[in-house]
Amino acid sequence: MEVFVSPITDSRVNLGLESFFLNQFEGEGCLVYRNAPSVVIGKNQNPYKEVDVTYCKSNGIDVIRRESGGGAVYHDLGNINTAFFGKRRGVADDLYCRWTKPPISFLESLGVDVERDGRNGLEVDGRKVSGSAQTFKRDRFLHHATLLCASDLVKLEESLSSERIRVRGQSVESYRSPVENLMEYVDEAGQVEGFLEQWVEFLCAHLDGVRSSIPSQSGPVVQTLVEEQFSQWEWNVGRSPKYQFRLPIEDDCLVFSVIKGNVDAVHWEESGEDSALSKTLSGKPFSLESLRLTSVNTVCPKLEEIIF
Repeated sequence: MEVFVSPITDSRVNLGLESFFLNQFEGEGCLVYRNAPSVVIGKNQNPYKEVDVTYCKSNGIDVIRRESGGGAVYHDLGNINTAFFGKRRGVADDLYCRWTKPPISFLESLGVDVERDGRNGLEVDGRKVSGSAQTFKRDRFLHHATLLCASDLVKLEESLSSERIRVRGQSVESYRSPVENLMEYVDEAGQVEGFLEQWVEFLCAHLDGVRSSIPSQSGPVVQTLVEEQFSQWEWNVGRSPKYQFRLPIEDDCLVFSVIKGNVDAVHWEESGEDSALSKTLSGKPFSLESLRLTSVNTVCPKLEEIIF
């Protein structure tokens, strides 16, 4: 088993590396990385239902969609991420059970009494310290998990506090849990970098792992993924399952029906009457770029803050 440690803290790059190890790499191993402040949402989620758009925009927190399911997660340099990948042993292979064992054993070796939370995560004293998600491509798997080490819990809470009343749709919703940093429980807690090195050493020692350099052939693959997928509005926002978005306008609301990222219809909530915007925006992306070119831009002064 090979253990890779990413030197990059760009969420897009590390998601691209995960995709490379899932789709292009033949062996088994894991990728350990940290990301700069960002929110990573599940493949079938709607970002408007998961994040505080205004807060994320004003604080430079990117919102990026990953290729696996599950809920939204706040990342920063105090959060250690590990993606295990390889070939499935069989259809009945319980990857959640299989790959929660290493972090449990690691934390127990540090004197932390940790247990599964019943939702594919880990908790200490009833507070979540790790979450996980997974995806498959043919006979290969990718199972990634977090270790909440020393994150900014204020930014975590604020960035994931969405105004769900604005959106109606059938996307997967995150389950909110009280959280805590592992540094609060680790004896003689040090820096995150030291914690990460301990984790990597544990993986190598207990999983017969060998620390390896990131494969050079991943470069062009990851660059393409960053440019054509993880940096694109169409992926991060546009592919959300169909939904309705309520945009407050004076004493009423404009309701946008959105299918595959594009506006299908627009009507006023109180009267139910179609808005003249229906003809203007029909078939166009429900995006800030599109709305800027309409009258909405003048009657909704907070448009820049609440629309991606």
